[in-house]
Amino acid sequence: MKKIVFGAILVLVVTLGFGVYYLLSNLDNIVKVAIETYGSEATRTAVQVESVKIGLSSGSSTLSGLTVGNPAGFDAEQAFSLGEVSTQIDLKSLSEDVIVIEQITVRAPKVFFEINETGKSNLEVLKQNLSSGESKTSTSMSNKGSGAEPKLIVRKILFTGGEILAKAVPLNKEYELVLPEIAMNNLGGKNGATPTQIADQIVKVLTDRALAEIKKQGVDQYRQKLEGEVNKRLDAEQQKLNEKIGDKLGDQVGDKLKGVLNY
Repeated sequence: MKKIVFGAILVLVVTLGFGVYYLLSNLDNIVKVAIETYGSEATRTAVQVESVKIGLSSGSSTLSGLTVGNPAGFDAEQAFSLGEVSTQIDLKSLSEDVIVIEQITVRAPKVFFEINETGKSNLEVLKQNLSSGESKTSTSMSNKGSGAEPKLIVRKILFTGGEILAKAVPLNKEYELVLPEIAMNNLGGKNGATPTQIADQIVKVLTDRALAEIKKQGVDQYRQKLEGEVNKRLDAEQQKLNEKIGDKLGDQVGDKLKGVLNY
């Protein structure tokens, strides 16, 4: 009996050992898949990562080739290309309720700003997707057995060496602009926030800074022009519709009057 119990424990230990080994040896790929899966759900676009390298002993990680696809209705393939992203995690916080990321550095990011034929910009649509996708992402994680999204605090995030590629599609205008260095501190506040909430904050600041630079260079005037043209077309179409409705109603009223007056 003792031999059977001992054998069962040995099998359990070996099984757990292989499980831990598998987890650690595949951690980079697990994180890569998680970023692509939940990032795509939150933004409603294709989020892709070329590679992830995690140093468990140092608490550091590096992501290469992180891209965020453009929302539907825009020509460019991507909205963001974040180049190389390096992070430093407070290892002590991994056993606590809120995980603390000391610093995130994004080198050589590219922002692809696009104005489509309706006058909408891809970055604003992406922000709206993030805001509306937060609850869906949390629900998805719960349904997949991951529980609620973890809480994070990001002490500092830095965007450096970036550029903006702006394009007004209907006017065939393209611009290459410098993205000023962006530094954000204490994201998540004192109590922490979900990754989706923090992503929302980051995208909002990144978008606002990019839009400010675009306005400074006069590119935003094309958006206003396009919005004006769209509004004119809508007004003209509404006027035509009203005239058709009026003509139809007029004919019906005229027929009824003829019937009443017998002519």
